Formats: sequence, C-alpha cells, structure tokens
Amino acid sequence: MSSAGGESSTELPSFMDLVPLDPHKLFFGLTKHELVPIVMSVTVIVLLGLFSIIATRRLQKVPGRLQSLLEIIVEGLENFTKSQLERAAGPFIPFIGTLFIYIFAMNMLGQIPLFHSPTSNFNTTIALTLIVFFVTHYQGVKNNGVGGYLKHMAGKPIWLAPLVFPLHLMQELLSRPLSLSMRLFGNIMGEDTIIAIFIGFSPLLLGFIPVPVHLPMVFLALLGSTIQAMIFSLLASFYIAGAIGIHDEEHH
Repeated sequence: MSSAGGESSTELPSFMDLVPLDPHKLFFGLTKHELVPIVMSVTVIVLLGLFSIIATRRLQKVPGRLQSLLEIIVEGLENFTKSQLERAAGPFIPFIGTLFIYIFAMNMLGQIPLFHSPTSNFNTTIALTLIVFFVTHYQGVKNNGVGGYLKHMAGKPIWLAPLVFPLHLMQELLSRPLSLSMRLFGNIMGEDTIIAIFIGFSPLLLGFIPVPVHLPMVFLALLGSTIQAMIFSLLASFYIAGAIGIHDEEHH
C-alpha cells in the first residue's frame, strides 16, 4: 500500500514512488502523487507510438505474424465502428479505434507491477469524456447545421419541444458525460483497489515468499478492462451516430 500526503491509500506502489523527490513539492502545480496518472498516460502513448512504428516499418503483401495481428485488430475495429455508424463510419474509424486501443492499454497498464492504470483516476476519464462530448456535438452541428441540430434536440412531435428540449439538453450536458466517465473510472478503480487489498492479505511462505491469492482477481480485471474499453468506445459511437442523425434515419 502507498500513502500520499501522510494519508493511507489502497494503492500499490508505482515506479514514481522510487523517484527521490519530495512528495509535498509541487511540479507544474501538482504533487508527485498527482503526477502519477499523467506520467502513466504519457507512458502508454510512448509505448503505443513505438509499437506502431516498429510494427508498420516493413509492411509486406504477405503479412508476418505481427502484421497479421495488426490487420485483425484494424479490421475488427472497423467492423465495430460500422456496426454503429454504418455508412458514416469512414471518418470516425481512426477516432473510435484510437479511443479503444488507448483506453484498453491504460486499463491493462495497472496489471504490470510498479505501474498504475491512468483510468483509475477520475481526471483521466473526464478528459476522455470531454473529447467525446466535443466531437459528438461538433459533428452534430457540422452535419445538420445549428438549426437542424436544435430541431433534433427538440424531438418529435414539435409540440412536445418545451418538455423534450430541456430533458435532452440535461442528458447531453450532464447525465451522459457523468455516466460515461464515472462508469470507466469506477470499474477500473474498483478492480485496482480490490487487487491491492488482496495483495495486502497475501500470506507468506517461509516468511518471504508471497502467495498470490489475488491472481483470480487479476484475470477478472483483464476481462473487465477489455469490456470497459469496449463499452466506452461503443457509447462514443452511439452518441456520435445519434448526433449526426443515423438513428433517426433508422426509424424512418
């Protein structure tokens, strides 16, 4: 378990705790403990960037194992996005695909010793949610115009607009962003906390060999991390599809 600011915390130590810096000193307005999710997020970005460069450096017509894996991932993400956005999916495949891979990698990072999942911090998940929020409404206005998007928000029949519009506005501005960010944060934070507690309960053999009683929870966390990345990406696709009118076309 680690502690920050003199308070106990159900967190496993990270490599940041090994850095000989004053935990109370501010760096860019943040303490060392508060910098952990940022450093972990940057670590994921660097690792994914290096992996992409290495994996795509020598693409061939007859793919090897690594290239075949990449093609399976890309095709799977393409089909995943098309299932929600249909004919409008093309421009959004890179966005939704990047979102899934980035969240999946951040979720999985916490299963590596001395690393933390950045998504177990609410600041990370609310930042991801704000990106989805702005993309959703920008695309809604871009595809429908301001008047058309407001008409979409008012719903049908038009005489119910005084009731539907405030409810729709509250849903778009409050309930959707909160549920999207809290779902990811709560699940990943809960998984990491439970694993940390189980590790704290692990008995020792011969006084120094830990018994991995937390191992079943690690496998559940791997599954949960994948599902949460998928749910976040799925909801992002669903929100964008609704904003640009894909769901309205289905009803017609």
